[in-house]
Amino acid sequence: MVNDCSSSSLLERLRRHKAITFQSELSSPIQFNIDEGSQFRLTCSFLSNFDKIDIFWFHNNTLIESFISKTIVEEEDDNVENSFLASIIVSTIEIEKVHFDMNGTYKCIGMHKEIYSQQTFHIHVITNNTDSIETNSSENALITIHTYQSLFEPRTQTSLMCRVGNKRKNECNVQWFDPEDESLDKLDEKTDLTLINPNFEDHMGLFTCRICCHNQCQSLTSFVYPAGPEK
Repeated sequence: MVNDCSSSSLLERLRRHKAITFQSELSSPIQFNIDEGSQFRLTCSFLSNFDKIDIFWFHNNTLIESFISKTIVEEEDDNVENSFLASIIVSTIEIEKVHFDMNGTYKCIGMHKEIYSQQTFHIHVITNNTDSIETNSSENALITIHTYQSLFEPRTQTSLMCRVGNKRKNECNVQWFDPEDESLDKLDEKTDLTLINPNFEDHMGLFTCRICCHNQCQSLTSFVYPAGPEK
């Protein structure tokens, strides 16, 4: 009985408290060295009480990518608004061969209206050639964002994010698959997936977002767990 009361109190607090929190466990180290010419990967993760958030990436205080959700709206259903939602949303910068001009500080910001969280990473590129010519390496970067995990109580709908940065999205194809590996239609924000009246029987499991760019593909998984109504 004590555990039930504690669990119920925790859920009530989570329903009232809306936040976005940086998740170091699923993110890159905040400081690391990398050799010029090697593969570059930088990951930033947020725990959010919203199924969609805006993500901004900065390199040395210059905006290099933004993911804006045009359809962020407040739920009208009181039962939905007061239910519990926890999403882990991950954004990653990848580049095949890092150049010395990728050196410096990177900042990722997760935001929903006035609520936000941010983290700064310090990257030191070890150069092999003192005569290296500066290039715009970020132009070749593949920057993605996707929902890594989504846990929620009954609601009319929820979204799973999966997007490619603006500089590369025209050369990439995004396709969703359900836990049975059946292809799904994209219903929102062009490449985000909207689940209507999600329930445990039909929607619990791993959804896969497959991104293919120039015959190179990667699969990003989203674990979805719709909790049943309280008894």
